[in-house]
Amino acid sequence: MREMLKWTRFANFSKLRETLETELDTDEKKIAYDDSDGANGLKELAALSHAPQDTIYSWWQRWFRLGLVTESETRKGRMKKIVSLDDVGLSATKTRVRAQPVKAKKASEANGEHEVR
Repeated sequence: MREMLKWTRFANFSKLRETLETELDTDEKKIAYDDSDGANGLKELAALSHAPQDTIYSWWQRWFRLGLVTESETRKGRMKKIVSLDDVGLSATKTRVRAQPVKAKKASEANGEHEVR
């Protein structure tokens, strides 16, 4: 049985990759999918992907119908991806927006004075 399952997965690998490429057509979707680990909820995925919670919920419903996610066995109401994007040769841009550090101004500049050379 295991041997048959191995070959079935291999035979359908290209179709799975194609479906993921089609469905996950934005970085938001890729991040939300790849971080759907069965533990993260809508709130966490919204923070990571910058997509609204309602949108992620609708994506989960669609991905469930397509067989791309399953219901979490440990956390009710959460979804778990069936495969990581790395495993199928796809990647999500996981850059997070970080605040740029503000350079401290000299006291003279803060008062509107400029240094003359």
